[in-house]
Amino acid sequence: MLLAEQTFVGLRLRGEHVQAAVTVFADEARRRSAVGLGAVDSRVLLTALHELPVDLPVPLFSLDAHALRMLHTAPPGAVDLVDGQGIAVRRLVPAARVELVLVHGPRGISPGEWDSAVRDASQFAPFCARGVLVSHPVSEPGQHNPEATDDSDMDLLLLKARFYGVGVATQEPAGLRWLLEPDPYRPRRHSAAQWLFHEQAWRQLGPDWP
Repeated sequence: MLLAEQTFVGLRLRGEHVQAAVTVFADEARRRSAVGLGAVDSRVLLTALHELPVDLPVPLFSLDAHALRMLHTAPPGAVDLVDGQGIAVRRLVPAARVELVLVHGPRGISPGEWDSAVRDASQFAPFCARGVLVSHPVSEPGQHNPEATDDSDMDLLLLKARFYGVGVATQEPAGLRWLLEPDPYRPRRHSAAQWLFHEQAWRQLGPDWP
């Protein structure tokens, strides 16, 4: 995982303002742009599409009434319904994939919020790798900084973050410095809920995002 080389963009996902590393699938992004199709963030529609293979005809009689209703609501470019031949052909595939989410504050998360930040980052476990961006203030010689942390505070944070598979980073002048790399994302299965998560990111990025 080339964490140091990833480019992050600001997104709002699952109620959190985060920095996210995103992979865009250029072929699908171009295809959607050509047919005027943006993000598809209806979970019920994505659930119906998720059950279909890509670019292969599926007989309409093999689909239940609910799935047929959902497919008939799909925007142009998502699925081809060929009533004359009695088939449906799914065209839609993800246009983007969120690889890593970084929960952060305006200047990094302060020590008093470290515990809740790890919990906030943990909610992204079903969708991608996750981390927190923390501040690590220290006291200047001869001064008392109530926000300053000692090594035991940081050790406790790293212990808890490691348990949840959450990475821990600080913002340095040269860029992010990872004190603990996040666990690699290894989904046990693929679901419409995961697809919806990535579509919500794509809606915010927009078709013109490089």
